Amino acid sequence: MNTQDTSIDATTRRAFLRALAATAAIASIPRATAAETPDAQAHEQAMAQLKPGSENIVILLYPGFTALDAIGPEYILSTMSGAKVKFVAKTLAPVTCETGFEVTPQFSFENCPAAPDLFLIPGGTAGVMAALADPETMDFIRKTGAASKLVGSVCTGSLLLGAAGLLDDYEATSHWQTLELLPLCGARPSKKRVVFDRDRVTGAGVTAGLDLALEIVQRYRGDFYAKGVQLLAQYAPQPPFPGSGDPATADPDVVKLMNGMHKPFVDLLGNSIKAVAKP
Repeated sequence: MNTQDTSIDATTRRAFLRALAATAAIASIPRATAAETPDAQAHEQAMAQLKPGSENIVILLYPGFTALDAIGPEYILSTMSGAKVKFVAKTLAPVTCETGFEVTPQFSFENCPAAPDLFLIPGGTAGVMAALADPETMDFIRKTGAASKLVGSVCTGSLLLGAAGLLDDYEATSHWQTLELLPLCGARPSKKRVVFDRDRVTGAGVTAGLDLALEIVQRYRGDFYAKGVQLLAQYAPQPPFPGSGDPATADPDVVKLMNGMHKPFVDLLGNSIKAVAKP
């Protein structure tokens, strides 16, 4: 995409957000009869909810991360007017995701805001194992997560949070094949798609990052704004095989095959967590 196209896209998105705010303002005013007047207080509350915020949101990149885990939430979260959504990595060099393309971070570990409003960690496969074995990355996760107002993860990113000691006695979720590993780092596993527990939010496998991000928008901006963002993204999933995205309802033969294929990785990942997580 060229610079002009990017500018047009940004302008269109800003226009949408302005329209959303204006529509919400109208919708928040009760319909008046001859003997009624609009509820000014309700109107002011709705408008306050739609005012631009100033959230600092940081999404971690590490070699081998799952692209959709990071880019899906980045799109959703960046629709919040006033929010600053940036990628951070060990250095400012482009980071290669697990399928081979690169994403350039805006922050390095050295110049990243020390206490973001939201610190989000994507998952991966071999990339997660490499991150677990990298003391610098784990130290950054530990320090930044401890200082952040809200800490989140998508997919196997919860295992990085847990291994860093950030999920002790928290309810959390992960990819369905790695849920069993969460107790190794002190977390209480949940099969929910998105789990909020105090100042932690975790999402299940890959596409759950979109749901997680929308629920975060809902918390920061309210229902009406989040509905508008979902509509802007035209997020209305219609998978060709309904029920096949959940091991509880998927074809048992497919579940068996997937488990057999990934058991060696899950075992290795479990051993890696044991080596890093506090006993």
